Parts: sequence; structure tokens; C-alpha cells
Amino acid sequence: MKWINDLIDLIFPRHCIVCDEVLSGSEKDICLKCLVTLPVIDDIHSKEIEKIFWGIVPIERATSYLYYRKGSPYNKLLHQLKYKERPEVGTHLATIATGDLKEKGFFDGIDAIVPLPLSKKKLRKRGYNQCDYIAKGISQITGIPIITDCIVRNKANETQTHKTREERWLNVEGIFSLTKPEKIESKHILLIDDVLTTGATIANCAKTIIEANCKVSIFTIAYSSNAT
Repeated sequence: MKWINDLIDLIFPRHCIVCDEVLSGSEKDICLKCLVTLPVIDDIHSKEIEKIFWGIVPIERATSYLYYRKGSPYNKLLHQLKYKERPEVGTHLATIATGDLKEKGFFDGIDAIVPLPLSKKKLRKRGYNQCDYIAKGISQITGIPIITDCIVRNKANETQTHKTREERWLNVEGIFSLTKPEKIESKHILLIDDVLTTGATIANCAKTIIEANCKVSIFTIAYSSNAT
């Protein structure tokens, strides 16, 4: 079947999302050159991410995989994932990240994965929840099950863009509620989102999950220290 794939690539060449170079047959979404230069967050800065939640919500651990910096070509990965109907990019990035984090014991003791839910309005508009695809990538490598029907977002809160840190926290207050707490009760939950900025949305979701007597850890594909 390889010759068929090679022929398809010749007629319809695939391009790297980051640099737009033509991908080889073995490359997927990202060329090898861009893959080895991904702006991966190191262990020291991963600890800084955990500090975002100190005094706000008790979490076991938290990390992100990539830096999200203004003007970076790597931001195209997140843009394709969220707005260009390419959710499979989230799965691919998550499998790469999981390979690194698994060796460090990040997933030890975690019982289930919960993707951050979208509102019904946003889900209808986008057609998919990008966090579901990130969770899928992690589950494929770790074998940890995914639970998607234990918590809902009650309303489509206003966009967080251009809001101050304080406004972001007020904007997401009380927007989540448990629907089937028995599915996660007393479990260690890995809560998934795409990009972490102030942590307001995911922290509010974590608080709701903790109501089911759960432990919560957090993973996002990217982290932006710039709240705007």
C-alpha cells in the first residue's frame, strides 16, 4: 500500500502546518525539522504552571506541553486545531507529549481523563470539541479511559480575549455543573484543555469536579503567560 500513499502524496502533497514545507511519507502534520524545534516547556517552567492554581483550587499536578508565544509560527498548530476543522492535530500533538510525560510519571495514579466541555452553542458552531481529540491522543498511549458525560458547561461565556485577569475569573464563575458525578466519584481525574492562560476556565471546571470527591490534575497542549 506504500506506493498508493506515495502516489497520493505526489498528486496531493501534504504540507507542514508550521513551515509549509512538503511532508515526506513518514511525516504527519509537522515536518521533522519543526518537530525537533517545538517550543517544549521544561520541568522548571512546568512547576511555574502549577503555581497558577495555588490558593485557588487544590490540584495534584499540572503541566502544558508547548509555549504559546505571540507571533510564533507554532501557533498555527493550535489555530488549525481550533478553527480550521483539523482536530486530528490535537490527537497527534497529545501523543507526542504523552510519550515524554509518561516517562516522567505524570500519568501515574490517574484513573480517568475528562476533556473540558464546550457549551452546546459553541459545539454546534465548531462541530467538535478539540479537547476530546487531545484526550484521545493521551488515552491511546496510556490506556486511561475518557469520560465525557460527567460534567457540562451551562452557558457559552463571553470570549476571554482582551479581558483583564480579574474579568476572566468573573466571566467563568459557576459555568460548569456535574451531570453524572457517580462516574468520577473518588477518582483521580486528568482535566484537559487546549491553551492555558490565566487558568480561570479550567480552574472553575476543576472546582466542580472536586465536588465529586475527586483529585484533579491538569494538562493543556499549550501555555501562554500573556493573558491578553
